[in-house]
Amino acid sequence: MNDDWTRSRERSAFAALVAVLVAPVVAQGLWRPMVHVFGPAGDAASITGAAAAISLAVVLVRRLRWGRSDMLSFGSGVLVAVGATVGLALGLAGLVTLLSVAAAAGLLAERLFPTIPPSLDGLGRRYKALTSLYVLAALWSLVSVARVSVFMGDPTRVEHQVLPSEEFLETHSCLTAYVRADALSRARVDNLYDPRWWRGSQGFAPRPAGAADPYRPFNLDYYAYPPPFLLAMAPLAPLDGDFMAQRALWFGLNGLLLAAGLWILARWIEGPNAHRVLLLAPIFFASLPVLATLQVGNFQVAVVVLSVLAMVAFHERREATGGALLAFTILSKISPGVLGVVLLAKRRWRSAAWSAGFGALLLALSVVTLGVDPLASFFTYTLPRLGSGEVFAFMDDDPFSVITNMSPFGLPFKLQLIGLDVGDPWILARRLGRGYSVVLVALAVSAALRRSGDRRTQAVTWMSLLVLAALQSPFAPGYTLMALLWALTLLAVEVGTLRAGVALVLLWLGLVVVVPWSDLSLFAAHSALQSALAVAVPVWLILRPRRPDPNDKTPSTGS
Repeated sequence: MNDDWTRSRERSAFAALVAVLVAPVVAQGLWRPMVHVFGPAGDAASITGAAAAISLAVVLVRRLRWGRSDMLSFGSGVLVAVGATVGLALGLAGLVTLLSVAAAAGLLAERLFPTIPPSLDGLGRRYKALTSLYVLAALWSLVSVARVSVFMGDPTRVEHQVLPSEEFLETHSCLTAYVRADALSRARVDNLYDPRWWRGSQGFAPRPAGAADPYRPFNLDYYAYPPPFLLAMAPLAPLDGDFMAQRALWFGLNGLLLAAGLWILARWIEGPNAHRVLLLAPIFFASLPVLATLQVGNFQVAVVVLSVLAMVAFHERREATGGALLAFTILSKISPGVLGVVLLAKRRWRSAAWSAGFGALLLALSVVTLGVDPLASFFTYTLPRLGSGEVFAFMDDDPFSVITNMSPFGLPFKLQLIGLDVGDPWILARRLGRGYSVVLVALAVSAALRRSGDRRTQAVTWMSLLVLAALQSPFAPGYTLMALLWALTLLAVEVGTLRAGVALVLLWLGLVVVVPWSDLSLFAAHSALQSALAVAVPVWLILRPRRPDPNDKTPSTGS
């Protein structure tokens, strides 16, 4: 690694984009927790603006090469942090936050940016029109992340949320369920999944009059995950009782995990045009579906990233790392178990054994820390209700939940909204669900037995299986498509014509754009088409012909 990136206009600009994009995530992940410790001072908008300025200063000083010392660029960040703290009256909480941002930016400039591939050099001169479009998209990405970060620091700034005026996103936080379930588990209540503990959540009885609401202005969400997931709540434990600080820290942790996962995978992929995946990573990070998922705090982002990184680790023969990551994701959301099917079908016995071993360890740790009851309640009470869809009984009288459900299980309910007679939609939905599960397993085995292909092809296959497995849930909101949208950024490597590029963009838009039809039947029909597309595209990505990996010497059943 060296400082060659500072001599390249393209690499320096990309470094600045990454630094300024990540800065608000770091800042807002820390500021509220620091306020919890040191007391209130400053405001979320000032913190976000100062964080962006600090990261830009660090990269700029490094770019201008005012000395070769790493301390000089870090020192410039420190000066901006101190100046912003004094000038904007951000207090000790603000100072600690901004100094942390300066340290993070300095670490990026020292360790990460020198690894930006030289293949970016000269792209601006060779592709001027595309560069102009990319610059506009990058600027929009910076603004989008900055806006959402302000909302994460201050939930009263609803004008900065990912979709202003969308009341559901203003008041919905999946983290409420996680925090509530963690508190119930620590209180050792009888069956933390029982509806009596979840009054006020969608589909349940309203909260008793006068009862305390620690999550206001957010509505309580229902928890239906396996108990081992609650081990992930450990970083939030010191902030118990301060949900706004927990929400901000959760946003920061998930945002940084996503940024790291995008970077690692983009650098792991090899071959011609592989730099396109890296270039698209910041745009994907700031896309509306991803930011909406980070904003509501759903764990799906982390599940997808950790599952993909687990498979990368297995590919690199780091069995313990891969096993730990995959075991945790399976025990957190079940659906990544489809990758376990792939390992078994490929006869990757060591990988499967490490996953099983860590799974047993995490289950044991869950029992030690939470007790036996949560695990028993999940298997005897919640899991059957998940399989039958009973947990999501609100689909009977909530058209919005039906339309936002991308799962094949929800298709009969959409057909009913369209005006078609499907009889009892629950009966048909359960039959569809069982058939879909069988097809999914067969598809996973088929994918495993085919020739692996190059690294990018393997990653696309993992992501496609992850999205198909997530759609197995009776209720699968739009965030379950994240793995598929990530896979589409990898397809950019294959684009060789304007027509192909336009087709890829249209496919992306077809999956994410929701037209707010005034007619409910049209809205349901549009949603049904999106659901069909969400299944058909990953199936096509798995079954299409694969390009061989020139470095892969293993047979088709190998890694």
